[in-house]
Amino acid sequence: MKMVKLITIFLLGLNVVHGDMVDLAAWEKQSPEDLTDLLAIQERLRELLPDAKKALVSIEAGDGAGSGVIVSKEGLVLTAAHVIGKTGKKMQVRLPTGKRNSAVTLGGSEISDAAMLKIKGEEEWPFVAIAKRGESKVGDWCFGLGHPGGFDKDRGIVVRVGKIIAKKDETMQTDSRLLGGDSGGPLFDFDGRLIAIHSRVSQKPDQNFHVPVESFLANWETFRDEELISYDIMQDGGFFGVACEEIEAGLIVREVIPGTAAEKAGLKLNDILLEVNDEPLDSREEFIIIISSLKPGDEARILYQRDGAQLAVKVNLGVRPKVAEE
Repeated sequence: MKMVKLITIFLLGLNVVHGDMVDLAAWEKQSPEDLTDLLAIQERLRELLPDAKKALVSIEAGDGAGSGVIVSKEGLVLTAAHVIGKTGKKMQVRLPTGKRNSAVTLGGSEISDAAMLKIKGEEEWPFVAIAKRGESKVGDWCFGLGHPGGFDKDRGIVVRVGKIIAKKDETMQTDSRLLGGDSGGPLFDFDGRLIAIHSRVSQKPDQNFHVPVESFLANWETFRDEELISYDIMQDGGFFGVACEEIEAGLIVREVIPGTAAEKAGLKLNDILLEVNDEPLDSREEFIIIISSLKPGDEARILYQRDGAQLAVKVNLGVRPKVAEE
């Protein structure tokens, strides 16, 4: 009788393990295990594409073309900063049907290459959902859409599947191949959520760079409502004097530049920046934007963490060197 119970428990355990294996979707595995997994990934892509494609746009101006994706029913489009060039520029966007619509460029940042524009008109537009902060990670499957070479109704939209290879600060790297004209187009996860915008194109198949949606989420109102933040504009702004990196706890200081406001304020390596002027810091880019929006000589209150304790210091910002990190 005791042996029967042991066998029963063992078999139930096998069923649980087997159930876990069956429940793990093919696109959630580190790599496809067989042809069945490949077919499942293909089928999942077919399920997601109709909604993803509806919101893809080709962005056209007299000096070139790029891609973008609609993220609100009001016609807000996310794209790359090098696609729009500047704020207030009149452009044309094309939906997959080929119909042209007028649009105007909003803001963004050359730091991450993120930008926004708005389609004119009162109609409701098809749009996609944006992934939340931190939902995409290295190893995830993804797929990119775009208009390489510009809009071509006969060819249609080009789709490429890949995986996230690296993700750090304002950059995501994948092996989802990009070509000229893809810039500004969307990168999706296998739940159909927007996780990044195409940025830099390379000749190497594993050197495809994208702007993660975290850059947009951390600076949403700034990108939507203010001028495009260019390196030229930042040159006239304030300068603190640290090189930092994003970690879960905040922005960790990797270098303090000698002779700067940061050194005079006593900042040290491995301090963690938390706030500037009571504004919580969600990203390295946000920190640079806030500091650059102030002028040399302006006072800034920096909240930071050292050895588990929170400290605050007020500093007068310096002049930004011609070539330097924040």
